[in-house]
Amino acid sequence: MPPELSETPTVPDRAARDGAHGLGAAPDNAPDGPAAPAPNKGRPRSEAVSQAILEAVLDLIAEHENTTDVSIEAVAERSGVSKASIYRRWSSKEEMIAAAMECIKAPLPAEMPRTSLRDDLVHLGHSMIRTHGERDTKVLRCMMLAMKDPEYKVHHDRLVERRRKFVRDTFAYWAERGQVRPDLDLHLAVAMIVSPMLTIYVYGQYAELQSPDTVERIVDSLLRGIGAGPALEATV
Repeated sequence: MPPELSETPTVPDRAARDGAHGLGAAPDNAPDGPAAPAPNKGRPRSEAVSQAILEAVLDLIAEHENTTDVSIEAVAERSGVSKASIYRRWSSKEEMIAAAMECIKAPLPAEMPRTSLRDDLVHLGHSMIRTHGERDTKVLRCMMLAMKDPEYKVHHDRLVERRRKFVRDTFAYWAERGQVRPDLDLHLAVAMIVSPMLTIYVYGQYAELQSPDTVERIVDSLLRGIGAGPALEATV
């Protein structure tokens, strides 16, 4: 086993890089400001240890092409981090895998246009488009299979809910301003905008639909359907 990555034991954060790659916390690999003085000067920061663990998880999922064969022991061996360091961050293998899968998703937008519902949804849609390398593409293919594991699903759903709430709040913002019907089912609206984006751009289905204006076409079709386009304006 390679030498273990050291960390400051008094910093038990998880630093799962959630917002850096997923549909926003700052990415772990974002440039940092001047480093604050620390008792263990020169030793890798806790965030670097977390990143090493998550990268090892992703590597192993891609190699095995499943999550079942990924173990805490193998992750510790691959990352050079002790099992104790892993368990300080995640309580189980399933929680660790959920965090790793979350970190390869596109980040939530830092800001929204707030000029119209359409502009917000188009901005959100384009923020979800990411080019994945071969490894991450394999990991994404394993994601749906992993959903069969109830414990993994609990952690996955907890992480994804933050993304869904972001989109839900966007619809609610514009519902309060009369740009959508007041009786709109916000949860269904989120599914109707996010699911086709994920299907086409993240999971790689319907490749023939990928074009420069696909996001706009999805948004416009949805807005016509929920009464948020010209038809609504004509009735008010």
